[in-house]
Amino acid sequence: MKTYDFHYSVHEVDGKLFKLIECSTWPRLNVQVIDTTPDRFEDDLNVIKSRSLCGYSPHDKTFILKHAGGEGNGELKQSNIDEIFDGMKEIMNAAVKWWRENHPTPAPPQKGGE
Repeated sequence: MKTYDFHYSVHEVDGKLFKLIECSTWPRLNVQVIDTTPDRFEDDLNVIKSRSLCGYSPHDKTFILKHAGGEGNGELKQSNIDEIFDGMKEIMNAAVKWWRENHPTPAPPQKGGE
């Protein structure tokens, strides 16, 4: 598997904070991090889908690419969709692995008076 260079950052856009795992090696796919719970997952997912050009299918647990652009692939065509999709899957897996190994787990909230 290829080695990727990731770093974590928070960006503010129109008053909303976006947490990203950014990749500085090719392909440069940034992965958005969301704070959610199993109870809120569907609602949070709908919000993300409404403001972005990609989505997630809970039925087959896959990410859906609706548009791709950037260096070397300004247009999404049938001839390059398999290559783009394979690259997305690889970098998503690498980003999740990096997050698990490098991002600190938040401490549980303290109960009052303890």
